Amino acid sequence: MEVEPAVLRAIIHERTHHTIEVNIYRIMAGKRGLPSEFGKTAELLLEIWKERGLPTDRPDIEWCLRYIDYARILREGGTPEFGEGLPEPFTDEEMATVEKLIYGRRSFRQFKNAPVPDELIHKILKASLWAPQGCNVGTTRFIVLRDPDEQKLVSSDIPIENCVMIVVCQDMRLYKALRFNEYVPQNIYYDAAAAADHIVLMAHALGLGACWLTHGEDSQKRLREHFGLHDDLVSRNHIIVGWADEETIKSQRISLNEAIINK
Repeated sequence: MEVEPAVLRAIIHERTHHTIEVNIYRIMAGKRGLPSEFGKTAELLLEIWKERGLPTDRPDIEWCLRYIDYARILREGGTPEFGEGLPEPFTDEEMATVEKLIYGRRSFRQFKNAPVPDELIHKILKASLWAPQGCNVGTTRFIVLRDPDEQKLVSSDIPIENCVMIVVCQDMRLYKALRFNEYVPQNIYYDAAAAADHIVLMAHALGLGACWLTHGEDSQKRLREHFGLHDDLVSRNHIIVGWADEETIKSQRISLNEAIINK
């Protein structure tokens, strides 16, 4: 009842994931039995959330409520209807777009002196939030830097000019509450990497140039002090985004045959 709402929210996400989501499909397929208390942990946490007067109309909370309802239906002998359907192959036209995005994206480091509308930045940030994240914890946060002086808070090995800098941060309180830092510390960095990857892909799809960069503890400290952030809000990487002013050559990779080890 006393933990920070953001922390409780993350715990609800994780418990819904681990106690319902990863089990319900195997239960319905007859590959494991139905525990008598199936879904009750997440249900109890949601009752606490409601008792504290916290909102239940947020998409992530509605996702939890949906799984809690499915678990209840199973406990009562019913069969949930998901209505989501199975994956279907993309059409040739859709696949051409996907390949254009994945194989055509490249890094840009020089940008035109032209503003990037907030609307496009918001689309980029939303794409980043939808990146895969271990156990749906929901730790990703952003600092958007347009001011050139504020951008200098972040150390960079390339000149930073005429761009928007998106700093990907993580609220470590959520990871610590779930003890990720002890049991699966690698997930923390994978989560930040996936968030950054979605940023550069969406930027490319919107006709913008982007470059994914990283920074260290000195930059983390300067950002924390400048913005008055709590100690557990940690920046991980930064992506510069703008209207490209250079025609870069797409970097190439080794052949697929060389990359497959267990031939």
